[in-house]
Amino acid sequence: MRTLTAAKRNGKPYTLYLSDELSSALASASERRKIDKSVIVRIAIEKLLNELESGQLQLPLGIQ
Repeated sequence: MRTLTAAKRNGKPYTLYLSDELSSALASASERRKIDKSVIVRIAIEKLLNELESGQLQLPLGIQ
């Protein structure tokens, strides 16, 4: 699997803590689809934000 070098990365770095179950699922999807995990996470966040912005998804305030 190809990883991005620091020179090819763009944007701000974020630290994300995932449960073992989510981490395993992400690694599995990355391996199956031959896509870097960071790309999968970026696509998922973009989709989430687009759905929130368009009103397709409603999240309660103050999720814990």
